Amino acid sequence: MKIRHLSILLVLTTIFGYAQSSKKESPKIYNPTVESLQQYETPDWFSKAKFGIWVCWNAYTVPAVGDWYARNMYIEGHPHYNFHLKNYGHPSKFGYKDIVNEWKGEDFDAQSLVDLFVEIGAKYIVAMANHHDNFDLWNSKYHKWNSVNYGPKRDIMAEFHQAVLKYKDKGIRWGVTSHVERASSWFQTNKGADKKGPYAGVPYDGNDAAYWDFYLPPNADGDVKPTQPSNAPTYWKENWLARCKDLFEHYEPDFFYVDGGVPFPGDDKGRTGLEMISNLYTTNAARHNGENEAVMCIKDWYAKAPKGEWGYYWDGIATLNLERARLPLIRKKPWQTDTSIGDWTYVKDDEYRSATEILQELIDIVSKNGNMLLNVSPMSNGQLDNKALLLLKEIGAWMKVNGESIYETTPWATSGVGNLRIVKKGEKSLYLSLMEMPTGNKLNVPYLVPKKGKSLGIKKVSILGHENVSLKWNSDEESFNVEIPKGIELKHALVIKIELDNLKEYSQKAVAKLDDCTEQLTDWWKNLPITESDGVYKRITVNNQNEVWAIKSDNSLVEIKNGKEIDLGFKALDVGASAGGTVFVGMDNIVYLYTKNLPMWVDLPSGENRVTRKSKDDKEWLMIPGIKAIRCDISTTGTIWAVQDDHTIAYYADLIWKKLDKKAEDIACGGGWLGMVAIINNGQLERFEGTYWEKLGGKDLVALDISNLEKNIVCLSSKGKISIYNLIGMVELEQVDKNILDISCGLKDNKETVSMARSSILKH
Repeated sequence: MKIRHLSILLVLTTIFGYAQSSKKESPKIYNPTVESLQQYETPDWFSKAKFGIWVCWNAYTVPAVGDWYARNMYIEGHPHYNFHLKNYGHPSKFGYKDIVNEWKGEDFDAQSLVDLFVEIGAKYIVAMANHHDNFDLWNSKYHKWNSVNYGPKRDIMAEFHQAVLKYKDKGIRWGVTSHVERASSWFQTNKGADKKGPYAGVPYDGNDAAYWDFYLPPNADGDVKPTQPSNAPTYWKENWLARCKDLFEHYEPDFFYVDGGVPFPGDDKGRTGLEMISNLYTTNAARHNGENEAVMCIKDWYAKAPKGEWGYYWDGIATLNLERARLPLIRKKPWQTDTSIGDWTYVKDDEYRSATEILQELIDIVSKNGNMLLNVSPMSNGQLDNKALLLLKEIGAWMKVNGESIYETTPWATSGVGNLRIVKKGEKSLYLSLMEMPTGNKLNVPYLVPKKGKSLGIKKVSILGHENVSLKWNSDEESFNVEIPKGIELKHALVIKIELDNLKEYSQKAVAKLDDCTEQLTDWWKNLPITESDGVYKRITVNNQNEVWAIKSDNSLVEIKNGKEIDLGFKALDVGASAGGTVFVGMDNIVYLYTKNLPMWVDLPSGENRVTRKSKDDKEWLMIPGIKAIRCDISTTGTIWAVQDDHTIAYYADLIWKKLDKKAEDIACGGGWLGMVAIINNGQLERFEGTYWEKLGGKDLVALDISNLEKNIVCLSSKGKISIYNLIGMVELEQVDKNILDISCGLKDNKETVSMARSSILKH
C-alpha cells in the first residue's frame, strides 16, 4: 500500500511539476493592444534598484550652450541661433549636419564611466540612443546618420552595453532611451529662412533635398511643433518602429523610455507605439525564460494635452515616469522620476545642483515607492567635467554609508512629513531620514507609535555611519523620541535605523491624522505675501514674474506697474497670465494672447492667419479665433484653456480649439511646468487628472487659481470665504470679505504670492 501510494504521489508530482515548469517557461504573449499590455508588471529588479544613472550625450555638446540646439539654431533670434551665427556662420552655410561632424568624442571611455557610476551606487545604467535631432548613437540598420558613419565614428550604444555587462553578476542592469519620435515635426525648423537682415529669404541647409535623409522631408501639414507630430507620416512611423526594434534586437536593454507618452497622436492613435512596447516585452521575455524583465517608462501628459497630443497614456501598460517632478503621496505601483544634475546636455560653465538637493530628492522619491534616474552629460570629448565628477563622488560617498536605507526598501504607512522621510525593509527595519537637524537635536515623531496597549518591539536604534554611538530614545503611545548626540554632523541627510519586532502593531489612527491639512495649509497662507488691490477691479491675474493685469469695473484691461495703472486700450471679460504668456477674453468673446518670447511648446497662427491688435503700450496681441469664450487662462507651457459661452471647456492645440465634454463657470491653470488645470462647476471645485475630473467639493465657489510651486488651489466663494485645497485635503479659512471678487497666485523672486481684486477701494 505504501509503495502504491508513493507511486501515485510520484506520478502526480511529475504531472503537476511539469505543468508548473511548463507554465513558468511559457513566455507571455504581449499583443499590441492596451488590454494585452496591461499584463505588464514592473520587474522586481527595478523596484529594488531605486537609483540609476543616465547619460544624455550627443552633438549638442559641441556648441555646449544648451539642449535642443538642433532645433533652436534654426529659429531666427533665438539665443542658440545667435550663438551659431557668431561662432559657426549662417545656418544656410553651416548647419547641424556640420555640427555633427565636429563631434569627435575622442576621449570617450564607456568602461571608465560605467565603473564610476557603479562605484557611486547606481543599480542601472542608461544611455540616450538618439534625441529629437534624428541622429542615432549606434550602428543603426535603418538610418545612415549614426555615430558609426558620422561624428565619433563609434558604436556608442555597443560600448556602453559591453561596459555594463561587466557587472551583470552584480545585478547591474542596462537600458536605453529614445527621443526621436518627435523629429518629424520638431526638426522642421531647418526648412526655414531668415525673415530679416542680410540673409533674409536665404533657405537654411535643411531645405537641401540631398540631406533629407537626415533633416527629413518637409512636413506636408506644415507641422513644426516640438511635441509629437500631430499626424506623423507613414514613412516616419515605420522608420521609427524599425529603429526601436533594431535597438531591442541588437542591444538587449532591460529598460526603455520614450520622451513622452505612447507615440503617435492623430490617425495612428498610438498603434505604432503599442506595437513597439509589445515587441520590447516579447523579445525581452524570450531572453529571460519567458518572463519580461524590461521596464518601459512613459509619461502621463494628459493633463497638458487631453487628446494625446504629447503621446498617449494607459495605466498599467508600462511604468509611470515623471520628468523633473515628484509625487506628493505614496503610489502603490512603482514609478520613476528622471532628472539631471543641471541642463539635459553638457553646458559650458553650467551651475549644477548640489549633492544635498539631489540626495534629498532621492530620499523623498524612494519614500513614495519611486526610483530616480539621474542624468549626467559628458563634454563633447566624452569626459565628465571636474564639477560633475566631484558631485557624483560626493553622492557616492553618502550612498556608501546610507545605501541600505535606499536599496530594496518599500514604503511604510506614510512617507513622512516636513523634513523627515520613512521607509521600511521587510517588517523588521525602519529608516528615518532627516533632512534637517531637529530643534535641540531631539527628534519627536508623534505618528510612529503603537496601538493602544501594544508595543512596536523596538530592539535597537542607531545612526547609519555611527553604529557604535549609543543613543537615548524612547517609544510609547504618544510618540517615538530620539536624541542625536552633539558632534554628529548632518551631511545631506542623517539616517536613523530602527530595528523592531512588531512593526505591524503601529497605530493607524496616529498616521491617519497626517491627512488633516489644516495646519499645513493655514501656515502656507499666513506666510504668503498678499496684495489687495488699491483700485476697484473685477478680475486680476499675476504671472511668474509678479507682473499684474486687471479688469476694471467698466471692463477696461489694465496692467499694474509699481501701483500705477497702464490702460491697454482693450475691454475684457477675463484675463489670465503665466510664464507661458498673458491671455484675455475680449468683449467680442475672442481670446487674445501676448508673449514676450517665442513660444516653445505650442504652434500659433502664422502668415496670413496671424491677426494681431496693438495695445496702447505698443504690445502685439495675437488673436486666437474659433470659439466664443467667457473665461480663460494659460499654462506655463503656453496651452490656452477657456470656458465658452455655453460653459463648455476648450483648449488650444495644433492650431485649433479642441472641445471637452465638460462644463464650468471658471477655469485656472498653474502648478509650474508639469501643470494643473482646475475648474468651478456648479459652484464646486474639480481638478483635471488627464482622463477624468476629480470632484474636490466646496460650496458657492466663484473664483479660483493654482499656486505655481505647491500646486495649492485657492478658491473664493460668493460670500467672500477663502478655501485652500491640495492633493491631500483642504481647509476653509476664517477670513471673510464680501468685497473680494477675484484671486490670483503668482511668483516674486521664486516665492509664491497672492493678489486679490476688490469691488471697493481698500482703506489703509
